Amino acid sequence: MKLLRRTLLALLPLSTLLAPSGAGAQAPAWPTKPVRIIVAYPPGGATDMQARLVGQRLSEKWKQPVIVENKPGGNTVIATDAVAKAAPDGHTLLLTAMPFALNPILMDKLPYDSARDLAPVTVLTTISNVLVTAPETGIRSVQDLIARGKAEPGSISFASTGLATSTHLSGELFSSMAGVQLTHVPYKGSAPAHQDLLSGRVKIMFDNGVLQHIKSGRVIALGVTSAKRLPWLPNVPTIAEQGLPGYEASAWYGIFATGGTPADVVRQLAADITTAIRAPDMEPKLEGIGATAGGGTPEEFRRFLAQETTRWGQLVRERNIRVE
Repeated sequence: MKLLRRTLLALLPLSTLLAPSGAGAQAPAWPTKPVRIIVAYPPGGATDMQARLVGQRLSEKWKQPVIVENKPGGNTVIATDAVAKAAPDGHTLLLTAMPFALNPILMDKLPYDSARDLAPVTVLTTISNVLVTAPETGIRSVQDLIARGKAEPGSISFASTGLATSTHLSGELFSSMAGVQLTHVPYKGSAPAHQDLLSGRVKIMFDNGVLQHIKSGRVIALGVTSAKRLPWLPNVPTIAEQGLPGYEASAWYGIFATGGTPADVVRQLAADITTAIRAPDMEPKLEGIGATAGGGTPEEFRRFLAQETTRWGQLVRERNIRVE
């Protein structure tokens, strides 16, 4: 018995080293409570629909409720600020879009520091816009539009869903590359913009939520803003094909956590969201809103953000776009 006791005592230091060291030895289970996805846009739009699609899948995987909360306004600043000031535990997420990357350029002062207070997780989706017009305009192609714009400078108005959105910047890029003067008319969301487009108050729009109007014949698709033709609009040529080589403009939607969220939680978020958004049965649902699945690592998203900020920031400065 004494020999056995001495043997056990001799092995005690080794067993102590090998045993879990209590708090901090193993990352706690996550999530431990409901997760909120704060959406920077109103209910019912493409962004909101994406949040609810992926939120349902994540809720099933995490065995926790995923609550979608809409906080539109302020060019995405209201929603972003809410997440920036949340607890850095991964239970509050932000779903936002391109204006997030450009607001530091567009605005003199923000209530948060984008680099410090938000942690990029992953790209959720990308969506290409479609350049559309009402049949009554008589415009039937990109070349028609350019010719009209040059013959009647300033006569072509284009609607957008707000400053620095992809619907706005697509038009500014077109104007710059085509050498035509377009008049920008911003709206608070797609519904009022579509109403004025259909009524003829504005001539054109670069948008990703007009598929139903194209199918019904209420608008004519002149071109797509993507580098390649879209599978769901195979007969609509790209804008690049129609005399503007190199033209490409797509919206992106990304997920962010609060700055300071543990790196392992951010990585788990990215992995789980990537799996959810790339699920085979998710493809037709995304196609219904014109979206392509994203996903990827936080590091990939950071690089993408840097590229997008550089590219569109140059255009914002060139066109002197500001948010007052």
